[in-house]
Amino acid sequence: MDFLRFLELANSHGWRGMALWGVLLAQALLWVGLARLHLTLHREQAPWEECIGKIRSAFLRKVNGHEEQDELKIHHYAPLVDSLLNLHFTEAKSDVFTRWLLMKWKMKEGLRPYWIRWGHLLISFGVVVWFLYGLRLDLGLEPLMKTPCDPRLLWVWLGYAMVLAWRLVQLQGNLERVQRALLLPRKDE
Repeated sequence: MDFLRFLELANSHGWRGMALWGVLLAQALLWVGLARLHLTLHREQAPWEECIGKIRSAFLRKVNGHEEQDELKIHHYAPLVDSLLNLHFTEAKSDVFTRWLLMKWKMKEGLRPYWIRWGHLLISFGVVVWFLYGLRLDLGLEPLMKTPCDPRLLWVWLGYAMVLAWRLVQLQGNLERVQRALLLPRKDE
């Protein structure tokens, strides 16, 4: 990318140049927001097979099962998994359906901030694209190419945002597997 070309374009077009600086700032904020979402989702990734295997093992074993369950209480996998485990052990006296409902609620409450942040980023993306489209109508597409305001960079951003949405869906599926392992552990799962 040619930053000098961008500076020349921004300095020679008056208010459109200021708008280009605004688009550049907005794109930088979009990338920072996406990176923050990536890092928070990375923190939620647990070694799923080990986690679910230990949970099933602890609840299916007749010998030493209580020791493994005590180990589950202090083991840390990921924040959402740990919150499901804590909820399961605090509500151990209640019936299975009540625990299932509480875990479902806890899972949705845990995933909601990630989906809200992802939605805000997507809305911001739409605003930046709309603004950039207006600039493209005024300046043309050719001057914007190979500058930091290149519209193609936004499509790369959108592609990775879709990858993060897929990771959110995978996280929800893995949390449901943890929930099943806690409530109804099966040997063949």
